[in-house]
Amino acid sequence: MTLFSFNSQAQYQQIIKKQVDAPAVYYAVLNKDTLLHEYTLGNLSLKESPAIDENSQFALFSITKIFTAIAVLQLQEKSQLHLDDQASIYLPQYSFLKGISIRQLLSHQSGLNNPIPIKWIHLKEEAENFDYKNFSRETLQTKAKIKFTPGKKSAYSNLNFLVLGEMIEKITGQDYKEYIQKNILVNNKNISFKWEEENAVTGYHNAGLSGWILGFLMDKKKYTEPKQENLIPIKKSYLNGSAYGGLMANARGLNLFLQELLTPGNLILSESSLKQMFTIQSLSNGKTSGHSLGWFTGTLNQAKYVHHAGGGGGFYLELRIYPELGIASYLLTNKSGFSDKRLLDKLDQEFIQQTN
Repeated sequence: MTLFSFNSQAQYQQIIKKQVDAPAVYYAVLNKDTLLHEYTLGNLSLKESPAIDENSQFALFSITKIFTAIAVLQLQEKSQLHLDDQASIYLPQYSFLKGISIRQLLSHQSGLNNPIPIKWIHLKEEAENFDYKNFSRETLQTKAKIKFTPGKKSAYSNLNFLVLGEMIEKITGQDYKEYIQKNILVNNKNISFKWEEENAVTGYHNAGLSGWILGFLMDKKKYTEPKQENLIPIKKSYLNGSAYGGLMANARGLNLFLQELLTPGNLILSESSLKQMFTIQSLSNGKTSGHSLGWFTGTLNQAKYVHHAGGGGGFYLELRIYPELGIASYLLTNKSGFSDKRLLDKLDQEFIQQTN
């Protein structure tokens, strides 16, 4: 495998504009030492405002699940849990956890449902009085249902990571956000659970039919601004469940985080834990699940990768690592996305080529 160099910045722009539809776009490729490629397009908002740069802050949504997975693996390194432990050992108050392992929660094999619609967000102004722990408890107590036998198949569920967030708190005696900040982000202040007003990117949603459908997912009067250029601005909000989607980040923070993961002997996870995190997990019938621990998996031009998308009202993002190549890539956009589009398959293939 080799990295292919484009002939010009114009070629980058042509390819990315063809594949990505959003007012602001940030795309980067890096290894453990160097930012190999960086592409930016757009401003912090459609109103007159500065162009986005490495300090511009995006909501990560479900990419946060990667950090939750790392926290669980750190606790295993400290012998405070084991991935094959039954989750009910740590959270006996939830009867539905009987027969579900921590490994199955991390790889979406638990059988837990993914209830939609549900009240997932609250405004930035409401954060001080929002009770994250109560939201988690009430959601799990009233919404959690087992849809299939654990291990039989994989099916994505945010509830898996609500459970893991509570487990981290129970084992460590720390608030989930406090644990992540002190044990994963201690040297990285550019990823956090708070919006930075000066550098925050405004998120948008398509108007028209898509905007009408948005009304079924959120209170548009409360959470949106008047339409601009056929796009609906989304007010700054936080996800109710921190462990499945609470983080915000800029490119500087993501570069540092990914370069740490790409560096052997880093301070976040041991090499053995990294290898375990990146390994595709098997189902009970021996077939592969399509998930590693906290990540989706895939192959591009015969290069294996781990991948996670994040999206919701106002943002869509993708983050990826190619462990065997020692490189990572990510895409940040400020337009709503609710499914894993795998846009990096299209963007990254321009520089990852198979060689004989």
